[in-house]
Amino acid sequence: MDDKFDGPLLGILQSCGELEPFLEVMLGFLYRKTDFYRPLSADQTMGFPEGVAKEKLLKVFGKFQKLASIAHSPPATHPPTPPATPGLLATSQQSSVSPKQQMVSPAPTPAPNVTAVAIKEEIQGDWSTCNWDHHNGGVTEQYAWSQTAQDVELKLALPNPSIKASDLKIDIKAHSIKVQMKEEADMKTVLEKKLHSSVKPEESMWSLLKGECIQVSLEKGRDGYWWTAMFEGDAEVDIKEIDTTRYVSEFPQEEQACVQKLMYDQQQNRQGLPTSDEQKTEDILRKAWNAEGSPFAGQEFDRSKINLSNSALPETFGT
Repeated sequence: MDDKFDGPLLGILQSCGELEPFLEVMLGFLYRKTDFYRPLSADQTMGFPEGVAKEKLLKVFGKFQKLASIAHSPPATHPPTPPATPGLLATSQQSSVSPKQQMVSPAPTPAPNVTAVAIKEEIQGDWSTCNWDHHNGGVTEQYAWSQTAQDVELKLALPNPSIKASDLKIDIKAHSIKVQMKEEADMKTVLEKKLHSSVKPEESMWSLLKGECIQVSLEKGRDGYWWTAMFEGDAEVDIKEIDTTRYVSEFPQEEQACVQKLMYDQQQNRQGLPTSDEQKTEDILRKAWNAEGSPFAGQEFDRSKINLSNSALPETFGT
């Protein structure tokens, strides 16, 4: 997570005094100096299609909300988890409540990797006291990873709890990740591997959970594609064990609207009430009911005279 702008931003925040004016300054800048709020039209090449700018804003908000919830979550109170055994990969059992219980299933030993050996010697994270999430992912002696339909999260153990963010350099590319840590005057590479699948570097970020781990949040290059390993050459998780459930909030804005409409229409049908399309049609007919030339002009609207069940606009009125 880049902190090089903290100085100027803190100055703006102190000048504003409160959070809301500060947010107005940030969004006002986008309004005045960029095309962030400009709707894209057929005769323009700048701007965003309707809803896309808002979706991007909520997406960034959601990323930091997730980081905050992890950083401020209370420590685990259950018994410590034993260290992972080399050559064994812990995968999550599918559960309708929460993936808190894991099973250990044998997996093929990955090919020898010089970088992996270096990490094992350098990083001595205490796995017996860490309860890192690896839902739909796995855990090794060096790191744990988890995934949703859209994102992958990697947690890497620290050599010592005193490491600061300024001691780290993390390079995220479309198909690889490189982690360097400051050692005396030099930067030492402790992890450099090819990812199982592509990611979007510009939508990915990392942060330091002080005294615990490095957390890297990656946005998948292919939405809905489920990874079977974090890195190439790693033991793979069983694709059948992956919980592919997706929440409505994880879908793009347009798809969320479609799902919510379907759910609403189903509820209306169960209660014998008009669906959203039928309600729109009825609104049009109400306006036409008293229009000039209508045979019903001056009469109270009577829905029973109209058949709305078979078409968006009925061909005839009932008699």
